Amino acid sequence: MHLRPLCLTLMCMTLAIMGTSVMPAAADAAKLQGIYSNMEPSVEQGELLGIEVFILPHVRDDEVAYVALVQFADGLPMRPQLVDVTIQEDGISFSAVHPVEGEIEFEGSIDMEGLTGRFDALGEVSLPRGESIWQWGASGR
Repeated sequence: MHLRPLCLTLMCMTLAIMGTSVMPAAADAAKLQGIYSNMEPSVEQGELLGIEVFILPHVRDDEVAYVALVQFADGLPMRPQLVDVTIQEDGISFSAVHPVEGEIEFEGSIDMEGLTGRFDALGEVSLPRGESIWQWGASGR
């Protein structure tokens, strides 16, 4: 019976820590967390094409850190992969494994419109901020 209040207290403390750590950064710049996607179905070819990146915060060593769930689609959707994200003053970077190119690096930036930058083997990309292609059924899109 005493575990429920303790569990709720710990959950509230975790949310408070994350909220206070993430909120000041959000006031100065676009929030980092979110879904960025240019993934689209090709009706003519019956394929799925594009890249989707879902950036999520978590607490590591009492600090807010970020990971990204990255999915490539070049005809068919590839297996999503969870990768560590590095945040610098001037941008964001991460490495992911592309099904054809192998390990590739992304370097770019996030603003209110989305995630833009360059995958070293794929070139420039622009991923608008919004919902995942996998949410379309729910939103009627």
